[in-house]
Amino acid sequence: MPRTPELSSHTRRTYSRLSSADLAASAGESLSLDDLGLEPGGDRVGLAFGTYSQEGLEHALRAYGFAQRLEERVGPVELRLSCQDPFQPRITVLSRRYHSAVVDLSLRQATGAEVGFTRSAAEAPLLYVDSLLLQHPGRPFDWSRPPLPGQLHPGLSLARDLLELLHLMARRIGAEGVALMPATFSAACVYEPRFTFVDGAAQGHFSALRRAGRGWPRWLLAWAVELGCMRDEQGQPALFTPAPMISPLSRRVARRLDTRGWQRAWRFHAKQVLSLEEEALQARFPWARMPPGPPPERVVEVLGYDPLAPASPYQDACEPAPAPPRTAATS
Repeated sequence: MPRTPELSSHTRRTYSRLSSADLAASAGESLSLDDLGLEPGGDRVGLAFGTYSQEGLEHALRAYGFAQRLEERVGPVELRLSCQDPFQPRITVLSRRYHSAVVDLSLRQATGAEVGFTRSAAEAPLLYVDSLLLQHPGRPFDWSRPPLPGQLHPGLSLARDLLELLHLMARRIGAEGVALMPATFSAACVYEPRFTFVDGAAQGHFSALRRAGRGWPRWLLAWAVELGCMRDEQGQPALFTPAPMISPLSRRVARRLDTRGWQRAWRFHAKQVLSLEEEALQARFPWARMPPGPPPERVVEVLGYDPLAPASPYQDACEPAPAPPRTAATS
């Protein structure tokens, strides 16, 4: 069950080539987040995790090719590192073209005990992702990629690349895993190829939700879960509850996800028979959040479509929050 991403030969070579001196290189004077109106008093104090300077992070992002892939999408970018606490850094990448953050990460050191591990795994050092945002502020949503719950802007199709970089950072600082807590079902879907729920019951419930939506577009299933339209066999709402996920980098952490108790809980909850209550989804669907124009035929079959119908009373509740959602990664 536990999975970690396989590294390409280029990534392995780059990781080996980057030295501690490269990553801790002194940063020159530059504008702060405060100067750009994005954070009060942008601090650049110390090295993140005792390892990374701002200049060192910039060098690493270019060595791995991530900065170049960002620039292909949003134009010139610049990185800002805020280190009020070196072991709780915030990394922000700004688009000069759109005057907005396109990547925003809040990280910290944690231990296995904080995600629910016991015994020896409780002491395992982890890289914990407190919040993660990937977005393209200059691109509108369209029906080929409608908004997911919590999204203010479309994603960048770089979630896999960024998660790989976080795994490399974890290895560099001696962490035995990367941990996070997805705020929404759609965020968990982004992480699921590389992360596993610490609790077997949570993994099983997630698997049951995915199976119930087989054949549906992921974004439509995400809204059905968000709006409470999935039902169990008793007709009760089958909701998604945020729970810690982890991608192990050591045997003792991986073994914690391969116990009989974890497997038993996973299998039991994965067998739940869940179903979509289409009438509830039709009544609650947030059309005001959707792209203009008629939706695809498959969506019309499920939801119906009347451009003259009044807005759903649920739509205000689905309006995006003014701040990015916690760990609601977009791809």
